[in-house]
Parts: sequence; C-alpha cells; structure tokens
Amino acid sequence: MIFPESEGVIVIRNVTMKRFIYFFSFFLLITLSLFYVMNKLSSNTVEQSLINASKGQVQYTNSIIEGIIAEASLYGTQFAADHDVRIYKNQILELDNYNYQMKKNNIHDRLEDVLISSQAVNSIGIYWKGDGTYITTSNDAATKSIFQAVNERGWQVIDQSLYYFAVYPYIQQAGESSVPEYIVGVQLKTDYMKNVLLNATNGENSNAYLWVNKEQLWSNQKVHEKIAELVEQNVAENSETDILKFDYHARSGDYYILAKYIPLIDSYLVSYTRASDVLQPLEQNRQLFVVSIAAIVILGLYVIYMFYRNFYRNVHLLQKKFHHVEEGNYGTRITHKTKNEFSNLFNSFNGMVAKIQGLFASLKIETELRHNAELKQLQAQINPHFLYNSLFFITTVAKTSPDAVVQMSKHLAQYYRYMTKLDKDEVTLQTELKLAEHYLAIMALSKQLTYQIKLPPELESFMIKPLMIQPIVENAIQHGIEERQGAHRVTIDVKRVEAGILITVADDGKGLEPQQLSLLEGRINYSTASEGSRGIGLWNVNQRLKNMYSKGSCIRFSNNEWGGLTVEVFIALQSEGGQQDEAVNRG
Repeated sequence: MIFPESEGVIVIRNVTMKRFIYFFSFFLLITLSLFYVMNKLSSNTVEQSLINASKGQVQYTNSIIEGIIAEASLYGTQFAADHDVRIYKNQILELDNYNYQMKKNNIHDRLEDVLISSQAVNSIGIYWKGDGTYITTSNDAATKSIFQAVNERGWQVIDQSLYYFAVYPYIQQAGESSVPEYIVGVQLKTDYMKNVLLNATNGENSNAYLWVNKEQLWSNQKVHEKIAELVEQNVAENSETDILKFDYHARSGDYYILAKYIPLIDSYLVSYTRASDVLQPLEQNRQLFVVSIAAIVILGLYVIYMFYRNFYRNVHLLQKKFHHVEEGNYGTRITHKTKNEFSNLFNSFNGMVAKIQGLFASLKIETELRHNAELKQLQAQINPHFLYNSLFFITTVAKTSPDAVVQMSKHLAQYYRYMTKLDKDEVTLQTELKLAEHYLAIMALSKQLTYQIKLPPELESFMIKPLMIQPIVENAIQHGIEERQGAHRVTIDVKRVEAGILITVADDGKGLEPQQLSLLEGRINYSTASEGSRGIGLWNVNQRLKNMYSKGSCIRFSNNEWGGLTVEVFIALQSEGGQQDEAVNRG
C-alpha cells in the first residue's frame, strides 16, 4: 500500500515518539534502580564508617582504662613493698609515741601525694591484719570493713567501686599461715571512670559501661534491658583481644553493640549506639527523591505531549540540519520560516554554522603554527652538551668496556625517546621518575655518582605535568655535584603528605648561603624568568606549579645535612573531590 507523504510523516513521527517514551520510561527506571543501589551503598558505607569510628573510640577508651588499671596496680604494689610500711609495726617497741605517730603521719602523707598526682585514684588504704591498724586517705570509716575481708591480691568490685588489693608477703613459706601481714588497697574514682566511658559513646542514644562478673558498672545512663541481656548471652569469660560486634533490632531503632575484653580486670567494656539516628536523614532523602521522581514523571509526560503537538516538526528539521553539519556540510542553512520560538533558534543555528566555518579556517592555521612551536620547544629541551658528553663517553669506552657502551646507549635512547615524544598533557609519576632514572644512570656511567629514587606503590599512577622533576635533577647535577669536589650523591623521595604530594630532590654538592637561598626563592617568583645559573629551569617549574595545580603548590629550598641543596616540590591537592585527589585514590 502507498501512503501519501503527509501520512508517512505522521507514521514516522509516531514511531519516533513511541521510542522516545520508551526511552524516557527506561531512563526513569534505571534512575530509580541506581538511586536505590546508591542509597543502599551509602547507608552501608555510613553505617560501616560509624561502626569503625565507634571501634576506634572503644579501643581508645580501653587503652585509657588499661592505663588507669596499670597505674592503680603499680601504686598498690609500690606501697606493699615499701620499706617504711614493712617495718612500721616493728617500730612500736623501738619508738616512743610521738615518733611512732610521726611515722604514721609520714605514710599517710605519702598516700595523699598519690591522690594529688593521680586523677583516677579515689583513695588508698593500708590495713594490718594483726592488730587492725588502718591508715587511709578515705574519709569513710566504713571502708575498713572492706579490708578486713580481703586475704589475697587482685581486683574486686565492691559496692559499685573497683578496688585493687596488694598483700604482703607475696609468697608464703611452707607451713606458714596464708593470712597476709598487711593489705594495701587502691580505690578508683567512680565519677572519673564514668567520664572515661563517655569517650566510647556517640551522642544521646549511645551508652557505655563495664560488664564485670555479670554486673553492670559505671554506666552514665540506664542500660537498655534487652541489650544487657544480649551482651550477657554473647560474651563469655575469655581472653578475646578483638572487639566483638553484634546487632539488636527493636521498635525504637536498630542498635549495634561493641564489646572489648579487658583481661587485667577480667571484664568487658561494652558500648552500644542506635544506628537509625544516623541513617534517618538518608531515609528522608530517599522519600523526597521518590516524590520528586513522581512529579518529574507527570511533568515529563506533559512536556512530551506538548512537544509532540507543537514542536516535533521543527525539531526534526533542526536535527536533520545538525546531521548535515556533523557530516561536514558547513554550508547548510535553515530557510524555513516560523512564527514561534524556533525562529530565533533557526537564526542562531545559521549564525553558529557561519561562525564554525570561519573558526575551522582559522583553526587550521593555528594548528599548523602550534605544531611548529611545539617542535621548536621540544628541540630546545634537548641539551646538546649533554648529548655530546654521552657520545664522547661511548667513543672513549667502546673498546675497553662494551657493557658500559650498551648501558649508556640504552639509557640515552630511552631518555631522548621520552624527550622527543612528549605528546601527552600529563604523565604518571612513575614515568616521570623513569626519565630521571635514565638521566642519573647516564651520569653515573660517566662520573662517580650514586643515586636513590623512592616512590611508594600507591603514588605510581599519580598524574603530573611532564618535565616537572627532570629540570630539578639536572640542576642538582650541573650546579651542585659538578661544582663541589667529591660530591656524588643524589636522592629523589616522593611521599604523600596531609595536604598533597611532596617531591624532594637532594644532593651533596655545592650548597647555598642563606642570602643566596633568599635570592633564589625571590627570582623564581618573578613574573618573568631572570637569567642566572639556577634560575630559568626552577622558575619554569614554579610557574607551571602555580598555573596548573591548586593554590599552595610551590618550590622550597634548604641546605641539607650533607652540605648540599634540597629542593622540595609541593603539589597541593584539591580539597573537595578535585582531580588530583581522585588520581591519588586510583593509585
């Protein structure tokens, strides 16, 4: 069947619009799917980051508690073995009442000195089993009864307080009574330990406590009953060194629980946090996105309808003309006249194509000029003196040392291959340092030179502008090593610092006086290069750093311990998702 031309246009239009609707629907489906996946991944990432941060807090709190426990144990052991304490009871018969009381006051003052120097110790007491003598820093007389019941050393929980008891003598002889002569007890401050536990919490819906002998200790708020039961079910009395993690799901929210075993006091440090508080903003964003997508769908369908009704034919014409431009027909024009917004669009299209014709004509000329300029620049980068010396070395040792000729030729070929084929805007640090290695290897063959290049594996693929390091290395050889007799060392060290990448080139050649250093730093910051022995190459590197990298990139100079010069090239990285940050992450 043969259709009229107008009917054929309608058929094509309907088919195209149907495909467009399918594509639009498919795009929305993909967008929703990707958002769901990204939302899930984001939630998991945030939750994992929160858990890792909480583990770090638990580990940090555990280290503080272990330090406090070690400190209290040390005080107890110290006074249990103290000479004055051991002979105190034997001095009753030797001293009068006054001197005996002075000895007692002296021991008491020494106990008080511990309280002054320690924030964690609440009180220290010494109790003699024989006659009930009791010296303590505590104002509570009832604490004496606690000491009366103690017969062995170690940590005990008494009335929600943690005590460490040391006894004397430590070792009982065969046949002797097991009752100690005296007991030294160290009590920790409850309020201070509660404040220490705050380091393991994350906000209002987070709590931490010690779980000792199935008893909660030092919680700053009431412990969730179900969580306490879950802790008791999942932790056991063992010597676990890793942080245990388990989850609890309740109507009030989802919790994750962390437990760290403290072997010194045979207890667990427990911390739990409601993760849903952190993830709630993500859930609100997801709901808002769903509502936004629904609104976009409705609006999109309306736009499609209006597009189909009023603008399709003009768009189709514009599309056809753009296709002509893509095929290289820059003489095409739209002669169709309209009385709507497309009139200005068609005029703009005609003007744009006319300008493109003119731009292509001028671009051809500029491209040829640029190629010629780049060729001249590459030729200017080749150092004839360096090439002559290398070829002269090959001629000199050709008969006596063929291996040296092979090595020199290999490195020289790689060096000039790199220098003459610089067709990339950026290169990796590994490639740039390979060029420096070829150059140093060539110099090491012709003179006494040792060099070292350090590049961490994670920075090998970091992208930089070419020839950022080579001019500095050449300066180290030409104006450092060669100007000082006996100089022979060059090092290149690359490392990641907090704010960027630091490239250090050091030599043991001729250093610079402080005034010369200041003059050199001033010259490389001039707007134009100044002539000088070290100025031009370093000025060029410094200008490229300022123009191509983030603010703060610079070159710094200093004299090193060898007496030579150290040049530091600092490349500042962008702080918010910049290109260089991404490059380092990929590395």
